[in-house]
Amino acid sequence: MRYSYDGFNSGNKLDLLSDGRFINENYLFSCMGGGEVKKVFGTYIKDNLKLTLNPESIEFMVYSEYSGLKPKTTKIKYGIDSLKIKTEFHVVKWENNEYLFSDSYDLDWSTDKENDYIRFAYNLNKGLEPKINGMYLVNKTKDSITSEFDLKQIPERWQSYFLKEPISVRVKSIKKIIDPNDEENIFWKIELDKGEIDRIYNRLTFETYDGVFLIEIDSVLSNKSFGMIYSYDFKPEKMPIGTELRTKWY
Repeated sequence: MRYSYDGFNSGNKLDLLSDGRFINENYLFSCMGGGEVKKVFGTYIKDNLKLTLNPESIEFMVYSEYSGLKPKTTKIKYGIDSLKIKTEFHVVKWENNEYLFSDSYDLDWSTDKENDYIRFAYNLNKGLEPKINGMYLVNKTKDSITSEFDLKQIPERWQSYFLKEPISVRVKSIKKIIDPNDEENIFWKIELDKGEIDRIYNRLTFETYDGVFLIEIDSVLSNKSFGMIYSYDFKPEKMPIGTELRTKWY
């Protein structure tokens, strides 16, 4: 069985073989052609709720940006910190999709403190899942769903990131901000009328009904929150005070 995700010139594939062994392949390439592929080999134990990987060895290949050159390959025993992988996963099922989530934070992927649960909640809250998957492992065999996601599968400590229903907010104020180092760099700080007490948190995304404007929350107070619009041609009259935005429109 294969679990995977694909990003821009990057991705991860985890193959669970029938003989109890696994191959975890992580790859990253630049637009210039150079890149690296890391393969980790070992054994695994899996049931309906949990997957545990027991890594044993690594094959690390570095590709030159110059075509025609063979990659430099290093084979070593597992254990080097910089080459370690996630080894403990919680199994979550939704229709014919099976997800593998780890609660380990991925600080090298983002400046925000994120893990698989937080990224999955972000996509689910916006209505992107299951059509669009994030940077977490999934065995995907069906493109449509016929039932609601069962939140009880998610560990209680991460459930607060998941919205049981879309949140609606309204624009409270708009402030024009000019970059002091570049007067042509103008952006707009949008104040919304709901905050922490309404389950608003950083990175939660809101958009207008027509989908023209999208705001990602970057700061939250008890009863209000803030996000930025960086559109060069934005004018306040395009989104007047009182405009409604939602995390997801039906």
